[in-house]
Amino acid sequence: MNSPVLILGGGVTGMHVATALGELGYPSILLEKTSKLGGRVRRLSRTFPFFDDDGFNDGLEFTTEVETEMRAHRCVDVRMETTLVNLEGEFPNFRAILSDQTSEEVSAVVITTGFEPFDPSDLEEYGYSRYPNVVTGPELEWLLNPRGPTHGEIRRPSDGTTVNRMAIVFCVGSRNRRIGAPFCSRICCSYSTKQALTVLDRNPGAEVTCFYMDVRTYDRGFEEMYSLAQERGIRYIRGRVSGCKELPGGDIVVRAENTLIQKIFSDRFDMVSLSTGMRPCLDVDNLAGVLQIGRAPDGFFASREWFRYPHDSTREGILVAGCAAGVKPIRNCIIDGSAAVARVAGLLRRGASVAASSGTS
Repeated sequence: MNSPVLILGGGVTGMHVATALGELGYPSILLEKTSKLGGRVRRLSRTFPFFDDDGFNDGLEFTTEVETEMRAHRCVDVRMETTLVNLEGEFPNFRAILSDQTSEEVSAVVITTGFEPFDPSDLEEYGYSRYPNVVTGPELEWLLNPRGPTHGEIRRPSDGTTVNRMAIVFCVGSRNRRIGAPFCSRICCSYSTKQALTVLDRNPGAEVTCFYMDVRTYDRGFEEMYSLAQERGIRYIRGRVSGCKELPGGDIVVRAENTLIQKIFSDRFDMVSLSTGMRPCLDVDNLAGVLQIGRAPDGFFASREWFRYPHDSTREGILVAGCAAGVKPIRNCIIDGSAAVARVAGLLRRGASVAASSGTS
């Protein structure tokens, strides 16, 4: 029997990796640095693009089911509030030193540490952290969640009044060379469109305006969701927002150039949401050093070979899956997890065959 596989991160990707390994008979140790499993998906107001047809009302229901499937496998050892301090040895005989002052012999490592939302505080033109009615996409998501502070009702943070005019600004912290983020975060257009539709569901009389550079809703059902948003009257304006300004009383004036008609746009909203992009996890520098692996130009963990071995890190026996390897939607994270498990199984079986051949020669 192989030593267990070490999984770093207890979000949906990490839990799925543990489940898939268990189905193949491989034991695993899953480390989660917080006190709860499920990561950021737990706080989603609803899954998309098929909404209720997805089978889950919100992110907590989804992560609970993923966790239930994982815990059905007795060979999964979950360690909460625990991190990796050091990794010694080489594949398939690693020794992991953990933050609880224990050590474990492990055969391989799968990194599923997820992502960190971009913090727009330094982009002064938007007024985030200065204007209470300018929020981020993740903050709006929690407001839309029936389990959240307003039980799903869209109310302004400043005074609790109902939001009737909402602006959503796409690509905040993405596709911006000035701040070192030239890449597309892939999910922002789609999750923002989902949020716009949810705002209308919560308040059918609301007006929602989305400011975009290009709408990139590429995945199964995503473009149809975008078409539905337009059919329901959500307004899309192509143009970079140059600034947000707070008025007396808390309303926000958004100024932008409508690049399709070459005119300056300015309008007043009850609330503005900034669709923030994705960044590597906060401890990516430390973890890359501990694991002795490389990082890609976008800051996420690098692949050994992009086309043939996308889940192999730059060190043998250490795999990367989900958003730890780069930005992607939940479904793609699950697919990534399955692929990483297949790769782990292949590496371990190859190693076992080599060891068996050496023993008989």
